[in-house]
Amino acid sequence: AQDSEIERLIFHDELRFVFTAAAPLPRGIAMMFIESGIQVIEGWGLTETSPCCTVTDPETERLPGIVGYPIPGVQLQLATDGEILVQGENVMAGYFNNNVANSAAFTDDGWFRTGDVGEFTDHGLKLISRKDRIFKLSNAEKVIPAEIENLIAADCAYMAQAYVAGSGKDHPVALLFPNQAMFEMIPDESRLKAGCRRPDNLQNLAHCLNSCLNALNTSMTVKYNRLKAAMLIDHTLSIENNELTPSMKLAPNVVGRVFKANIDSLYGNGSPVSDKVYIINLDQ
Repeated sequence: AQDSEIERLIFHDELRFVFTAAAPLPRGIAMMFIESGIQVIEGWGLTETSPCCTVTDPETERLPGIVGYPIPGVQLQLATDGEILVQGENVMAGYFNNNVANSAAFTDDGWFRTGDVGEFTDHGLKLISRKDRIFKLSNAEKVIPAEIENLIAADCAYMAQAYVAGSGKDHPVALLFPNQAMFEMIPDESRLKAGCRRPDNLQNLAHCLNSCLNALNTSMTVKYNRLKAAMLIDHTLSIENNELTPSMKLAPNVVGRVFKANIDSLYGNGSPVSDKVYIINLDQ
């Protein structure tokens, strides 16, 4: 009853479109609106860029990670490492009385460094990751955790968030946070992945994820991106604990710090964790 009331309040008769910005909208959330006939328009920018730089075309199909084309007066270019640089009247003059921060925020020729890595496509700018989230394995290969996280959570209605770690290690691992509400309702078949076993508790979900993650590993052409282990944690990330941003996106720095012991245990280091967890060891 509570879910139906929330749905009625969100998808009311006067709602014509929703606008999202700052980071790519998760596919599952976007599909909830699209399937209800609500147009989703996505933009991208930062507070320092006042704040919108790009916006998607409402007349074209939404594609994962695509945040559209620059708005009038805004110019974009990519640095050699893929960082998105911005110029325009919307860009701030600088941080007040902070020359050190300004030196780091702007290139020598005046482009603002956004901290986002992206690429230009035929459909507009595609966001790949925050620059500070990309890490190197012990073999110096670069891993973009957001790409793996999106693949893990994209097609599983029972998954709320995934967090991939592995800086300085020889392989990445993942922490998995379940969508607890799915165990309390009859699943909507339209939101389930084909062949989903519809697990009714965390232990069964762990068995399902073992199969799904092995399939995901097999599909990855870049072998060093493949996970060797994952941990399903009986915990709901929250805004109150700063584990999620106000827009319900994972706060990676906080999650990495709070669950450091869990990550260490996946690499065979540290003491056993006290949380209710399920370890998923994957085939190699």
